Amino acid sequence: MDSPIIRIRFTKSQRIAVFVLISFLFLIELGIWQINQKRNSVRNFFVPTEISALQNQIDASETTKTNFHQSSVPTEKFNPNDLSENDWMNLGFSPKQAAVIIKYKKSLGGKFSSKRELAQCFVISEEKFEELHPYILLPENSSNNSSNNFNYHDSNSSKPKIHYQKFNPNDYDTSDWVKIGFSEKQAATILKYKRSLGGKFSSLDEIEKCFVISEEKFREMKPYMILKVEKPMVIESVEKPVENVLLEKFNPNEYSREQWMNLGFTEKQVNTIFNYKKSLGGKFKDAATLKRCYSISDEKFADIEPYLVFE
Repeated sequence: MDSPIIRIRFTKSQRIAVFVLISFLFLIELGIWQINQKRNSVRNFFVPTEISALQNQIDASETTKTNFHQSSVPTEKFNPNDLSENDWMNLGFSPKQAAVIIKYKKSLGGKFSSKRELAQCFVISEEKFEELHPYILLPENSSNNSSNNFNYHDSNSSKPKIHYQKFNPNDYDTSDWVKIGFSEKQAATILKYKRSLGGKFSSLDEIEKCFVISEEKFREMKPYMILKVEKPMVIESVEKPVENVLLEKFNPNEYSREQWMNLGFTEKQVNTIFNYKKSLGGKFKDAATLKRCYSISDEKFADIEPYLVFE
């Protein structure tokens, strides 16, 4: 006798629920499988040796850049012609910058002839050159420097022509220097250089020696620069001529200021004579001691010597 077949019937909502459950379980299994596949692919990924070496080189380069761009101030004066690439790196330049400086020196015939020539190397910034400038054992300028050389700090080839007017460089501030073609940093350097000279340019030669002003730029400005340097007032002491009077014997230790002035000395000279006498204890010992007073000229002393009496 055949056993009866048991048929299980689900309602429509039950069938939907079972389908959703199965789909959900399938998606979970699929997600787990994909995660495992990604892990395996990462684990089995092979990086070529060349790529690894290149990456290491890049990392080392970045580290070097970070280290060498730090400012390194010299401790003593040096001649840039004697420096090797390592020496330039010790001054704060990167290996690439040091190599460019050496190459630039070779292009000049193997030698820097002036500070200005060194400043024209494009890998040396204005700030860095200003930092090194006091320690460089080279002249400011050289007669061999050509005005046609490219000047990194003052290239005016692409700038509009400046319409100059007569001006006094001592009166110029930052904005004034910028108006005639300098950058703000260059203008600040010029003013700082002027302060180092005591706050004023006393000659055009001093302006020419400022390393941010190229020879070409200086020649361009020179016809328009007017230096009004105030000369100190010099008061010349004019000795009164000795009057043609009959001198009598006199003791210089007893003479008053008025009496000394009657002998032809100025008030300033008389003050010096009295100060000198005071430094001697209030008395001239003899004629030789009196003669040492620098306000009494040899000619004047010769006039009064025959009448001197020391008692």
